[in-house]
Amino acid sequence: MPKRERRPSAKDPTPTLPKPGPLVAPRRPPSPESVVEHLIEETPGVSAPHPLPSPQRAAPIEGPVRILFMDLDGTLTNGLITFDLHGDQRHFGIRDGLALQWAKQHGIRPVVISGRSSQAAELRMKDLDLEFYFGIQDKVAVADQVRRREQAEWWQCVMVGDDLPDVALMRRVGWPIAVCDAVPEVKHFARTVTTARAGYGAIREVVETLLKHNRVWPKVLAHYEAT
Repeated sequence: MPKRERRPSAKDPTPTLPKPGPLVAPRRPPSPESVVEHLIEETPGVSAPHPLPSPQRAAPIEGPVRILFMDLDGTLTNGLITFDLHGDQRHFGIRDGLALQWAKQHGIRPVVISGRSSQAAELRMKDLDLEFYFGIQDKVAVADQVRRREQAEWWQCVMVGDDLPDVALMRRVGWPIAVCDAVPEVKHFARTVTTARAGYGAIREVVETLLKHNRVWPKVLAHYEAT
């Protein structure tokens, strides 16, 4: 004899439903800025850099600085190079560019010397009206020509670098400076190591230091009514 279906009675307990979990917002695709930051954090030697204490925080020269030589990639930029169908791209810090304008206005000549060529970087150099030399294998020879033209001595020059191709020029100038995420060999020859990373304020830090050394930093502050 077939069993009859049992009908629920009023005494049966009310079935309990599972509690809803917390609402989770849909994940947004990462922004280009966050992708770049992730690449920086994953790059050895760039993520959370531990700058060496400056070997000599006080200026190693007594007279005024006349010329500021700089490398491009990994010094004036953050060291990342990207490519698309239109060419290469570099990442520059806006505050670094502003500081280089102050240098020009107050008697320090910025000069960028790079072993690589870059259309994107060339546009930025022209935007800032900077003297630059790209695709250079002998940085010392180019710097020497600039120095002689400006009638400056080596001890009146600064070189900021991050990698081995910069060492020879750093050894010629009176004030060699390494960015904090430079390779250890470069830091070894530096008289000053920045606390800011390349492309994220290192050149701004250098320029402020040089302007203070040349005793013209108060003029910059006065211009912006920041005194």
